[in-house]
Amino acid sequence: MFYAPDVSLYAEKGSYVPSRAPVFYNPKMALSRDVAVCVLQAYSKEASRRLRVCIPMAGCGVRALRFMLETDGVESIVVNDLNPAAVSLIEKNFELHGLKGKATICCDDANTLLSSSASRGDRFDLVDLDPFGSPAPFLESTIRALKPKGAMLCVTATDLPLLCGSQPKACLRRYGSMPLKGEYCHEVAVRILIAHAVSVAAKYDYALQPMLSYYFGHHVRVYFKGKLGAKSADEKLGTIGYLAHCDRCLSRKLVNGFPVSELARKCPSCGGEVKIAGPLWCGPLQDEVFLRETVKIAEEKEGGRTLTFLRLLLMEASAPPLYYNVHRICSAACVPCPPIKKVIESLRERGFSAFKTHFSPISVKTDAPPGELLTLLKELSSSSKF
Repeated sequence: MFYAPDVSLYAEKGSYVPSRAPVFYNPKMALSRDVAVCVLQAYSKEASRRLRVCIPMAGCGVRALRFMLETDGVESIVVNDLNPAAVSLIEKNFELHGLKGKATICCDDANTLLSSSASRGDRFDLVDLDPFGSPAPFLESTIRALKPKGAMLCVTATDLPLLCGSQPKACLRRYGSMPLKGEYCHEVAVRILIAHAVSVAAKYDYALQPMLSYYFGHHVRVYFKGKLGAKSADEKLGTIGYLAHCDRCLSRKLVNGFPVSELARKCPSCGGEVKIAGPLWCGPLQDEVFLRETVKIAEEKEGGRTLTFLRLLLMEASAPPLYYNVHRICSAACVPCPPIKKVIESLRERGFSAFKTHFSPISVKTDAPPGELLTLLKELSSSSKF
């Protein structure tokens, strides 16, 4: 139980619009908050200590409440929002649950708060950066507010039209990266966000490693572990590169580093025009060891769709990058679409790796070449095997 805006009062054409409410609250972020609780508990367990936590844009404070009530991993917490009405609601929510005086509740600009915490004794073990829109304007101050060793940065981005390619110039301005609009745009969005955060951190000789990354609904979110060190930061920068994609034959390739001159403008497979996206993260999106521990926490705590979601992330963790939209391929080939489960089974029977993906229920991740995948889909469609 907690105080929050009445969603029925701030609807537009029958749908709740969080930005219209006097205090920001989004019920659609419930799964994100579920995952955050599990991650904080797993991280506290791994670090063998309770954590100094900051939520610089807390809205009505639901995430902070859940951290306090549902984990034993919080030593101290700073809960902030620039909106005085939000701060009043945060105070009421903490008092409602008997937590009055258990948190430092502030009404300040997020960048000002984080910058004032950059002194060595004031830094945080975990900062949960969950803005409305882009986190880009807050990343520099957030990095400086993290402890130098083993800190965790949690970042949400809801400006998906930019990151997914509908507004490429705006994405270039905000993230310094060219997006790619297409079938796997949400994975590209995650990789752009990671690359941007890693690049910002590297300016301060701070290395960020993505531990858990996902897309869900209207947002992408990444959990990073960080540490101070120029050499480590250089290593992470080495995992940033570019994506080459051919619309004609669906070939795609991630290339580490900055070999722009080496990226062909014509597809070597079919001669079609190649689109370039990036810079973006070319490495793994998940740390399997940490994700496995997070799943264990979810088994104890959450269950339901949160556990199902985290298990899917874990299954997908060892999959090849990027994915193929099976429905789109079959539609273009004018053939019936076989069940995704059958497609995965058939790919594995032929010696390829194949996985479901949380990014899209009608897509697969596989190391099979696009031509092989198309051939298999046509064969399955022409048979009665499904």
